[in-house]
Amino acid sequence: MNNLTTEQISFFTQIKLISFSNPFGLEREHADYQLLEISPCNLSLLERQSKIQQKLSGQLQQLAPFNINNFKSTHREMMVFGWLFYVFHQYQENFNTFIEAQKQAGEHSIPLPFADELITEFKQAGFNQLEIEKYIALFYQLHRGFYFISQSISGDCLAITELRKRLWNNIFTFNPEWYLNYLCGKMEDFSTLLLGETGTGKSLIAHAIGCSGFIPFDLKNNCFKESFQQSFISINLSQYPDNLLESELFGHKKGAFTGAIEHHQGVFSRCSEYGAVFIDEIGDIDIATQVKLLNVIQDRKFCPVGSHETQRFAGRVISATNQDIQQLRKNGIFRDDLYYRLCSDVIVVPSLKQRIEENPNELLSLINTLISRVISNSNEDLARKIYSQIQNTLPNNYSWPGNVRELEQCIRSICLTGQYSVVPQTKNNKAQGFVFDMEKDASAQHLLQTYCRYLYDQSNNYESVARLTQLDRRTVKKYILAT
Repeated sequence: MNNLTTEQISFFTQIKLISFSNPFGLEREHADYQLLEISPCNLSLLERQSKIQQKLSGQLQQLAPFNINNFKSTHREMMVFGWLFYVFHQYQENFNTFIEAQKQAGEHSIPLPFADELITEFKQAGFNQLEIEKYIALFYQLHRGFYFISQSISGDCLAITELRKRLWNNIFTFNPEWYLNYLCGKMEDFSTLLLGETGTGKSLIAHAIGCSGFIPFDLKNNCFKESFQQSFISINLSQYPDNLLESELFGHKKGAFTGAIEHHQGVFSRCSEYGAVFIDEIGDIDIATQVKLLNVIQDRKFCPVGSHETQRFAGRVISATNQDIQQLRKNGIFRDDLYYRLCSDVIVVPSLKQRIEENPNELLSLINTLISRVISNSNEDLARKIYSQIQNTLPNNYSWPGNVRELEQCIRSICLTGQYSVVPQTKNNKAQGFVFDMEKDASAQHLLQTYCRYLYDQSNNYESVARLTQLDRRTVKKYILAT
């Protein structure tokens, strides 16, 4: 058995602490500097990690040939994390390249090209087959989590820093040791509700969570059991009329209704046990659909429309709304029991206005990031020119009501026309009522359309308008969209 010195025990104890630290949090930064024994400075996470790897490599070489079974039980777990931490970062670029390749490959799971090399390292270090499968799958999940959170959320203000931490905890929990020992691969009952104004990036955040779930590794075939491209399925409820919404959620059997000429799989049917369903605009669904949705989430069972065949849903549920969910509950428009099935983790996505108020440099940073989406690569010179044009055109306290989505279109507008013109928003005034022209707009249908629009402007909810007017929700939606 290897006997560790006091210094080695202290070092590897710190490595274990770092292993369980949120990479987007200040705790990780402080732990890194403490391990490196240097004063806090402006080193990036990657720079700190490079220095830690050098130091850790030297410590592991002193214990060569390394075999985890050579350590006493009291030290074995600590040394497991020390070795895993080192190998995890040694293959960081390999995994990032593989993630990009899997994105290109789509829903077909491709072999891990460096699997043989990685498996050999595990075997030489004394790990058994079950441990190898679990840790390679965990390596992949950790790399995907960091990759997608970093890619989806840019910015340096306090709210965005906190958001990245929250998303990491959403995937791996606030206590990764709990996750590793108890919850790894068992997160299907932990739902997520995203709240925030329209255009803040809730769908990107849902995608980051949905693509970062635990996917088992198949040691025989050297590939993961599913592509993360297949594991995320989204549906925007506001896109479908009520008569088709149930079919899109649960699927339907051929002949179930007029036009059902073949079998159709809904989102819950298509979602695997390793995946997640993202339900956007969940505040827009009617009470009847809410009940059916509650039953699926609660019992994990559902039947396609026109079928008595019970199917099982095994994935996670991520939902989002830009409405005030608490007000919807108070008004009886959104069921409390459904809310309590969706709120394992409620994450509020900050508005662009809040982000800029917290950090004035946030706008320029975001412009640079968004430009890469428009022209496929970052360009700091173009970003500064667009930033200057925005500063010269918009007032200093501009609220960006469309948030990041508006900023992205602002960038496109400046690239095309050299300017960005803000269309003034129509202000709602409940006391003002609604106005119509007696000569042109006195028909009953037009009055009803205008009244529905007026009520919708106050509540921003089709269901509440339908309840107040005693009209069918589909009719209400048709009238509102026509105005």
